[in-house]
Amino acid sequence: MRILFIYSLQDYKTPYKPLKKQEQIPFGISYISSLLKAKGHITDLLVLTRQTKNRFIYKFITNFNPDLIGFTAISTEYYFIAKIAKLIKSVFPLIYLLIGGVHISLNPEKGIKDVFDAICIGEGEYPTLELVKQLEDGKKPTKIRNLWIKNDQQIEKNATRPFIRDLDNLPFHDRQMWQKWIKHPNTRHTILIGRGCPFNCSYCSNHALKKLSPGKYVRFRSVKSITDELRNLIKKFQNI
Repeated sequence: MRILFIYSLQDYKTPYKPLKKQEQIPFGISYISSLLKAKGHITDLLVLTRQTKNRFIYKFITNFNPDLIGFTAISTEYYFIAKIAKLIKSVFPLIYLLIGGVHISLNPEKGIKDVFDAICIGEGEYPTLELVKQLEDGKKPTKIRNLWIKNDQQIEKNATRPFIRDLDNLPFHDRQMWQKWIKHPNTRHTILIGRGCPFNCSYCSNHALKKLSPGKYVRFRSVKSITDELRNLIKKFQNI
């Protein structure tokens, strides 16, 4: 299947290369994309700012022709993304719309009332993969843990699955799909060595996110996995 990811930034000046550096690449949808690619699916990315014209969005979607669009949004971006999703649904009603991310994970009751066909609560790699498989098989999506799904005007609220125990099982996150959106590509990269935070700061979302799923919240990749990614990074990006 063909999956398009949509990500937005509060950049009012640069509509076409809004990411200035490699280190701005977010990990969430990048890991989902790499897992989907590893399973034979085709992915692409559209990065939006407040300056992006609707006609550019429609043309991009028409050219890529996705079966599913996956959105992500932090709280400050959510209402913009919800507005964009509504516009897309009005023009491309047959494209399945999924959203995940911190905001929707902590506000699912609000998100499911918007235009999205399904929302993802918590980690999205395997729920998205299962959703894509069901859609590819021509099935009506159902019984996918971490997802709330709209089915026949009803909302199917599935339970969450345990946090991914072994992060080494995930392919390295997809940096490639971001390159056309980065203004200065010859900048430093980042890698993710673990997930979760051991602290409970009241001003941060981690104390709430750790309650979303059962299992160990703070997890780390193995040294071998980390060094393998570093070698892979050096091989792919000669400027490092």
